[in-house]
Amino acid sequence: MGVDETFEYDVIRQEDWIGRRLVANRFRQDRVFICGDAAHLWVPYAGYGMNAGIADAMSLSWQLAARLNGWAGAGILDGYETERGPITDQVSRFAMNHAQKAISERLSIPLAINDDGPEADALRAQIGADAYDLHVQQFACAGLNFGYFYPDSPLIAYDDETAPSYTMYDYTASTVPGCRTPHFWLADGQSLYDALGPEFTLLRFSREADVAPLVNAAEKAGMPLAVLDVTLPEPGEAYRHRLLLSRPDRHVAWRGDEVPADPDKLIALVTGHLPQGQPAHARTLA
Repeated sequence: MGVDETFEYDVIRQEDWIGRRLVANRFRQDRVFICGDAAHLWVPYAGYGMNAGIADAMSLSWQLAARLNGWAGAGILDGYETERGPITDQVSRFAMNHAQKAISERLSIPLAINDDGPEADALRAQIGADAYDLHVQQFACAGLNFGYFYPDSPLIAYDDETAPSYTMYDYTASTVPGCRTPHFWLADGQSLYDALGPEFTLLRFSREADVAPLVNAAEKAGMPLAVLDVTLPEPGEAYRHRLLLSRPDRHVAWRGDEVPADPDKLIALVTGHLPQGQPAHARTLA
């Protein structure tokens, strides 16, 4: 503070801060929902709490809006806790484990770091490289932001492919149902995300795919659905199917080469109208 020992002060109160990892047992009680810091806490680290809270709010908001606007069943609200609970638990463990590694790093730096000579130079180089490898993960955390997926949601039509794993800093873009809809640039230079509709969007990569039955089923159910025809010659390795249904929160709800034989069932599933209680992967359209 720029003062010497003659400066007089009083200690009004001392509080010890303890870093904790806390995730609520449930995110919903009847008509009450919690998200953000009310649902999960961990050490303040690289903005993960804010990112997770925003993702909570996005997940909850589109499901609440769908229900309040009258085109979703009561079951759609069951998706929020099922989807977000496991993800925030994962993030909390990522953050706490990384924080503990950072603490260990600071406590294990040898005194020889201040020495002169080639051995000290090599030591400093190694410490620097190790510090970079550790801390670049928290500042370039694409895996946590874009790699997570919802493996057991009652609102997603799964197939027989497993979503790729991810780390704090790395992930593989995938259209496996439950993953984030992979981004790419359209032929006119526009971002895919800017071209998606405000609610559900059906991406069609081949005009030969007849989407009328699915469009009609959505219209009959009152579910807002935009159709986006993609004319890119090669949208990326992640897109191996001619059709993909993207949710309002930009997660994949379904994919396939043809519209399901029962399009009404698909619409009922993604809008929470199917009976709840089945294992998620039993809720397929095969």
